[in-house]
Amino acid sequence: SRQVFKGVGPPRAQGTMRSDQGTMRSDSRVLKIEALSEDDGETDSETNANDGEYKTLTCDWPNVGLDEDIFGLSICSLTRDFWLLSVKKGDPVNRYSRVLTSFTLLFGCLAIQIFLLSQVKRFVSAKAVHDVRIAYDRFEHVMYDGHTTVFAETPTLERRGIGGELGQFFNKTNFYKLSDEDQASACRIPLSQPLFFWVVLFVWSLVCMREIRVTKELFQGLITNTQTCDSMQNALEDEDGIEGGAFVIARLTVGMKIALTFLVILPRFGITAYLLWLGCRWLLATNNFADLILNSVALEFILCLKDVLYLAMVPRRSQLDLADTTIKPPQPKEPESLAAFTGTVSWGLVAAAWVTCYMGFRGFGWHVNGWQQVLREYQWDVHNVCTQWVLERYAV
Repeated sequence: SRQVFKGVGPPRAQGTMRSDQGTMRSDSRVLKIEALSEDDGETDSETNANDGEYKTLTCDWPNVGLDEDIFGLSICSLTRDFWLLSVKKGDPVNRYSRVLTSFTLLFGCLAIQIFLLSQVKRFVSAKAVHDVRIAYDRFEHVMYDGHTTVFAETPTLERRGIGGELGQFFNKTNFYKLSDEDQASACRIPLSQPLFFWVVLFVWSLVCMREIRVTKELFQGLITNTQTCDSMQNALEDEDGIEGGAFVIARLTVGMKIALTFLVILPRFGITAYLLWLGCRWLLATNNFADLILNSVALEFILCLKDVLYLAMVPRRSQLDLADTTIKPPQPKEPESLAAFTGTVSWGLVAAAWVTCYMGFRGFGWHVNGWQQVLREYQWDVHNVCTQWVLERYAV
């Protein structure tokens, strides 16, 4: 015998509000407050004692709008047009034409992204890795008076000093035997300023983590939280009570779920994960502090390609249909809890852990090399030597 009090927000407006990140719907959340009623067999004293207890809050999340990009368009077109075909509404030629157009844009977007990733790795990242390895090899050979071990000979010679920075062969004064160009090349290695580089990599990783989080929530709302049906006739439900208005994707066939998973969700996740790794590799090989910021910004344009193609090439009618198509939220009901308010911070912790594991870290007299393969067996012996050089060259 519990009483349930519902607090409902303002009524939903007729239509939607647009934003750069997609469609923001004016649906209000519904908060349910559960409290013990007075007829549960409790005495007056027990009831008064319970008056000070906190009541349970449960949040019912509204349906979520699809992202206004090429991926959202493909989901909308595939589900909406096949639903219209199953209920025999509209001209079949128009329906199939839009599906074909949407997936032509999708495959074109994926092809351009994959091509750009391959060329960035081949012409941009590879050259930067080659140059930074040569710079660090020269530094190691001079600073250790030739007491080095050959770590690799191909594709570039990579020597590492014996004993590290605290060993007997490391000679700090040998830094001035390097030419001005070699000094600059060594001291501008990103790992020579680990804290600055960690922050840059962290920001870049957050950009990719946001995309991965959106993809995860899309999979939850579209695949796991959507009921399975036998026919696309039962796929969509009227959301606002207006004929031809907004629809929610309530059910999907098994074939449709498989198609969306392999054509939309997995390619989006794969491209983002590969770009995260490639971006970290390129940034670690960027032998110029100013270019670190510029390169991290330049990398994002590959992720934004889906938005550019959508705004430039998708007709207005398809954009309106996308704005009026929603999916189930990742968590339809969410009770108030610590995880509900702080759980998403874990994405930042994942990004921080990834950056730390990728680049490694240095302690007092010891270091741990990360997963990065740009400067393998990095000795962490550049920072202290370059302190004075940095002060002189970056003084204003």
